[in-house]
Amino acid sequence: MQKTAISTKQVFFLLTTMLSIIGHVLLVPVYFEWAGKDAWIGIFVSFLLGVLVFVAMGKLNEILYGETLIHRVNRWLGPWFGRILTLPLVLYFFLLSVITLYGFVDFTVSFFLTETPRWAVALSFGLAVFYLVHLGIEVIVRVSEWIVVIVLFTGIVVSAALLEKKDYTQLLPPLDMGIEPILPVIFLTFAVFGEMLVLLMVNVKKDHEKSISHVKVYLIALGVNLIIFLGAVTGPIAIFGEEQVKNFIYPMGNTVRLISLGFTDRLDSYGVTLLTAGSFVRLGIFHYATSLAISQWFSIANYRWINWILGMVLIITSLTMFNNYSEYYYFLKNYYPYGVVFTGVIIILWMLIAIMSKRKKRRGNY
Repeated sequence: MQKTAISTKQVFFLLTTMLSIIGHVLLVPVYFEWAGKDAWIGIFVSFLLGVLVFVAMGKLNEILYGETLIHRVNRWLGPWFGRILTLPLVLYFFLLSVITLYGFVDFTVSFFLTETPRWAVALSFGLAVFYLVHLGIEVIVRVSEWIVVIVLFTGIVVSAALLEKKDYTQLLPPLDMGIEPILPVIFLTFAVFGEMLVLLMVNVKKDHEKSISHVKVYLIALGVNLIIFLGAVTGPIAIFGEEQVKNFIYPMGNTVRLISLGFTDRLDSYGVTLLTAGSFVRLGIFHYATSLAISQWFSIANYRWINWILGMVLIITSLTMFNNYSEYYYFLKNYYPYGVVFTGVIIILWMLIAIMSKRKKRRGNY
């Protein structure tokens, strides 16, 4: 069991780094295919309804302090039934790691290192991430802190630089095709919320009595990520128009190419830098959780050697699971949405633990 704890405010940095990569880069083409200029409406509705999910995560982090989700389930059901029940969760974390690594490699070789073999990018980036995981969760969090600060600051600068190129009237009229196109967007975004389960593999505590509460930090993260998600779908539409963005594989990459700062005509390196930094933390937290879960399955005191072995499996899987971007996109479009099941798990877990806690209190009163 890893006893290292992070503070409640650090959850904000981890969560924002983790969700912004999937919502700001990887899923945007899917959003545009399904709902076009109305994608932002589906995202807004998802976050509005998702308040309950974020509150549930805050409560679960508070209740489970001192234990990971894997450890608690094993204690409830015993090691064998616990392993069976948590196997889908471990596979889910591993699959999210594969999605992240492939997405990073594909974006990098498409926009920046076009002559570099995919295996070289995957291996070099993977080894850096595995070393980060080897150092521990506290280092992953520290990296995420400065990444989020830079991303939020530069995001404002980039938005301002592109403001004169944007025509938000291209988002009008809203819902001219009805509500049907935004329904899969809502479903897909709810699947993104399921990724937050990974934070139940981390100990989160309040540093002192006046520290921000678990629930409040999740609600703040909800608000910030809502802005990030909305910017990812409204910006490209306002610049390029609905029909053109549907032809882009990575709309963010095409958008930053328009930025000119005087000393450079294109800012591809900005997009690659942000994606690299964000993917670094995102892959780090999912790989950490997977390695830690497996070590707790088999009562192994140190997860670090599992980290390296599993890391090699991760690299190989990311290079062989998808033959090209079309297969990767097909997976994101048709299979990733099933992650909504894990969003449901968050709500169910919260309800079960709340019911059990009430029963214990009642018994204590007699």
